[in-house]
Amino acid sequence: MLQYVLGVRPDRFGLVPDDDGWVPVKELLKALHDEDGWRGVRQGMIQQAAEHLSPDTLELAQGRIRCTSRRPDPPDYGVDPPPHLFIAVRRRGYRVIREHGLSPPPGGVLALVADEGLAVQLGRRRDPQPVLVTVQARQAQGRGVVFALYGDTLYLCDRVPPECLMGPPVPEDAPARKKAKKPPPEPEPLVTQPQTPPGSFSLFPEEPEKPYKRKGIKKDIAWKRQRRKDRRRPQS
Repeated sequence: MLQYVLGVRPDRFGLVPDDDGWVPVKELLKALHDEDGWRGVRQGMIQQAAEHLSPDTLELAQGRIRCTSRRPDPPDYGVDPPPHLFIAVRRRGYRVIREHGLSPPPGGVLALVADEGLAVQLGRRRDPQPVLVTVQARQAQGRGVVFALYGDTLYLCDRVPPECLMGPPVPEDAPARKKAKKPPPEPEPLVTQPQTPPGSFSLFPEEPEKPYKRKGIKKDIAWKRQRRKDRRRPQS
């Protein structure tokens, strides 16, 4: 099954390997879970199959998998697409798509299909209730978009302008982005006395040059002290 999905007809499962045949394991699992009898497959099973069942034909590396004996046909750029193609997108990103058009995801490709039901099935891998978008392929071709047929299921392109898209109206009550929380203010540093032991501090910093300002300590001036002594000394 893995050899067929990865090496023979990946397009029938909505998969488009890169130029070296690699497919993300997460995308492979989503494709297998759409097939009856394969919904219980987990990532550990994929790893066991690649390492023990068929190590000569299946290769795993950095979360990706490929079949070393690949036989899929390259994309055909000489086939004209049908008038309408379809793709089901996430609800969260639908507003942006209607404003700026369709573009491939980072590191991926933009794949469209000619069947509405298949488009919804593929879209549910990203959103339980995706939004079905209709692409006016002939109008897009007139605006310079090039389509390529991959296998007999997927039509690949690099972009679709927003004026070539049809779909339901954008809901006005679309959820707004949450405001980022402000970090809590940093506490002010405590001022400690230079002569205090390490780890101690005073709530009321004092000037070390004027210790007489502390409570219980009187100011002692030399000439006043001498005057008091002269008063107490008996006069001859």
